[in-house]
Amino acid sequence: MGPTYLENLFDHLIVHYIFCPRSLETAGTLALAAAKGLRDPEKARCMVNIFSDIVVDSFRLERSAEDEEKVLLGWKRLAARPEVSSTDRIVLGFLREFWGTNLPRCSRPEVELLGRVFSLGIRDRSLWPRQCQQTARILEPFLPGVLGRGRIRTAESLFGNAEGSPLTFASDLEPAAYQQTLSALGLRPDLARWYRDQSYSIEIRPTRKTRTGSYPSGPTKWRLTDPCSELDVAYSLSLSPRLIPGVTTYKREQETSLMAPGQEIVPDLLVVLDSSRSMEGHTLGTKTHKATLAAFKACQFAHSRGAEVAAISFSEKYRAVSWTRDLGSVEDVLVEFFCMRTSLPGEAILNLAGQRPGCLILCITDTHIQNLYQEWDNLLAASKFGEFVLFCIDQAYRDKHVEESLASLGKVYYINRLEDLISLVVETAKRAYGGESFISSK
Repeated sequence: MGPTYLENLFDHLIVHYIFCPRSLETAGTLALAAAKGLRDPEKARCMVNIFSDIVVDSFRLERSAEDEEKVLLGWKRLAARPEVSSTDRIVLGFLREFWGTNLPRCSRPEVELLGRVFSLGIRDRSLWPRQCQQTARILEPFLPGVLGRGRIRTAESLFGNAEGSPLTFASDLEPAAYQQTLSALGLRPDLARWYRDQSYSIEIRPTRKTRTGSYPSGPTKWRLTDPCSELDVAYSLSLSPRLIPGVTTYKREQETSLMAPGQEIVPDLLVVLDSSRSMEGHTLGTKTHKATLAAFKACQFAHSRGAEVAAISFSEKYRAVSWTRDLGSVEDVLVEFFCMRTSLPGEAILNLAGQRPGCLILCITDTHIQNLYQEWDNLLAASKFGEFVLFCIDQAYRDKHVEESLASLGKVYYINRLEDLISLVVETAKRAYGGESFISSK
């Protein structure tokens, strides 16, 4: 293995990081596309690597004669390896025709099919997902091979930022497909991250309250039409022994300016989230999906304003996390789904509310509550410690007597349209923490 081969290897890796796939977002989009072309989506990572290898070296080949020499050296070394498979031979045969070089020939019809896929070249990024999907469909019967091994190379993974980088396509995917994409990218499948990535499409811009202050500036003439209280007698007499209005009389001009806002005291936030069977579970568009996404955004905003957060996910049993600044532990509780009957954990709510007088309590439920009156005293006591805001989903089960009872706890929203839930929760958080909300959520 000589220096030219090593140069080729490093150049190849560098172009992966700066051209294809470059970003985690692009890699995820390609993984999704590859999975659509595969019978076995687990092979998506391999197909993204093969596709990006073709794109990267096709790009390098065009740059200079020196790059062409190094690129061909690398592929010829691959052809000489004893363990090359049908996949590798098909790709080598395709590159021979695509680049017009002397790489090994392959007579299989898949070579011509790949030629059609890449007939428009590799420069147009908008074509990549479709090209990757078709490449996956063509090559899947011949996997595995030497090509496609290893992790997908992105700039975020290179710098150790892959775990915290948002993936905006999360809002278009069901949880299973999203987690499958994370696996292809070499990341831990994470339901909390699915909600976190979707929450970036909901923007809350905080506007802190400002004050104005006035202060004296330079002297100016005092006239008879001005209030007597504004006359600066001492300053006027220091300039002349006689006070002649408008001639020897002066006042201090006042200027105003914005003052820096002082430190605001924000309430801590307790989120109580229904995870019963009637909430339907973690699927796009369900009550669970909308409620959990709203809870995520409210917690993130409260956390960003300096509040501590606590959470309870409940059904017939419940899971709770006490007051903390660790947002991850709160999110882990919010994605819990028990899929049982709806039984409010009144004592747990009371205990947490009692630890933070003045807190904001957001309770999101479809109100099929089995034990409302058994837990009533605890809920009423909890509402005395903080501001209780209840979001009731599913008006088909609306009960007049239940409504009257709930109204005594605090503010109650009855959700007629599920798509309104997120905006109502966000608006409530905005008012509590002094922000202005702009919502762009699907």
